[in-house]
Amino acid sequence: MEHNDSIVEESEKQVLSEEEQSPPPPPVDAVINVIISGDKLEAFLNIEPPENGGAAPTARTIAEALEKNKVTYGIDQKKIQALADKPLYNRDILIAKGLRPVDGEDGSFELLFNTEKKLRPKERADGTVDYQDLGIVNNVRKDDPLCNITLPTDGTEGVAVTGEKLLPKKGKPAPVRPGQNTEQNEQGTVIYSKINGHVVFTGAKIVVNKTFYVSGNVDNSTGSIKVLGNIVIRGTVLSGFTVEAEKNMEINGSVESAKLKAGGNIVLRSGINGSHVTCFGDLSSRFIESCDITVKGSLKSEYIINSNIHCGKNLEISGRRARFSGGSCVVGKDLTCPIIGADSGAKTYLELGTIPEILERQKAIIKELPLLRKQSGSLKQLQTLLEQLEEQNRLDQEKKAMLQEVRHNLESITEKIAADTKELEEINQEIETYGYGKIICRGTIYPGTFIKIGAEKMAVSEPLHNTIVFLSDGEIHSSPAF
Repeated sequence: MEHNDSIVEESEKQVLSEEEQSPPPPPVDAVINVIISGDKLEAFLNIEPPENGGAAPTARTIAEALEKNKVTYGIDQKKIQALADKPLYNRDILIAKGLRPVDGEDGSFELLFNTEKKLRPKERADGTVDYQDLGIVNNVRKDDPLCNITLPTDGTEGVAVTGEKLLPKKGKPAPVRPGQNTEQNEQGTVIYSKINGHVVFTGAKIVVNKTFYVSGNVDNSTGSIKVLGNIVIRGTVLSGFTVEAEKNMEINGSVESAKLKAGGNIVLRSGINGSHVTCFGDLSSRFIESCDITVKGSLKSEYIINSNIHCGKNLEISGRRARFSGGSCVVGKDLTCPIIGADSGAKTYLELGTIPEILERQKAIIKELPLLRKQSGSLKQLQTLLEQLEEQNRLDQEKKAMLQEVRHNLESITEKIAADTKELEEINQEIETYGYGKIICRGTIYPGTFIKIGAEKMAVSEPLHNTIVFLSDGEIHSSPAF
């Protein structure tokens, strides 16, 4: 037992002797770790403390660590010095910040026309409300701006803490583009209309249509309609409503006590009754009853009853019920109709050979010239009286002003008389050159019919059968129609 204790004691002495003889561990300097965020916009320092008397971090060693990790941008130099002066260990310390890129803004747009589907009465300039104008049509003219566009931006580049560029996300274009009959300016900031028409926004496209379609009737649900292009109405036009088109008009249903106006042709597939029509092209209608119609071109119908017609070119009436009875017509060229008037003697007035607009202007000038000449005579008398007083130095300031006004008015009226006289001569010459049309009737012209061709007139007292009525040698004649 004593022997064993002796052995242990000797071993312990030997270990202590070896420990006293081994050298101390080497010093370990502080370890500077650089951590860069995934988006490269931040860099952190995490410093492990020195051991065994190793060196603490210095501004130079921190800078070297950053340089080794390629951190070159946005470095906080003051923080480097602070860490050198008073190190913080085992903590993530933000040491550099990059410049975050700014993504571009998406493009946007502003429509310059109404896209609301809810119709509402329009307010007039005087503040009253027009309950027949519900704004169903978005009319635009050629070169009208339809949409303002704000272009997308590219954004602003950023910089990583490592010095490389960080690209931004570019903005998306505005979700709008020009469609049919529209165009964009060179800058891409405005969409314009290429034609007169009706503008609609469909999906992402702006479209201008030449033709506006009405699937049903023109009534309280649509209000009166005015378009700058063509219009096609599938249904009828009800009483009290107005339809206007700068170009052509087509109506499948009937027209009852309405107003129609077209800058082009009008086609009425089911006829018209009790309405006012102005047409600057040609007009065709299944029938016409109790209407006032002005047509610059030609007119075709199956029958016309108790209507007042002004037709610039040919008036042709044909079909199973073909007849012109009651009312009046002024026709620039030929009138072709199998039955004119009625066996009841209904008064029917026909005037041929002059374009209605020219005839109306001729009548207006003939009516106006005597009035102008009368005014001129009165002004001349007053001028003479005032000038006599002027020669006698008897004009006060008021009378002098009156004389000046009289001279000015007399000069204007004299010029107007000269212009009207010249225009009347030209109209008379045009009427003479234009020639006179004829009436072609392969049926009967009944008594009660009054015919005027040029300046000549004829009242039909006996039925005329299968005849052509025309002007020759200053007189109205009739001959068989072959």
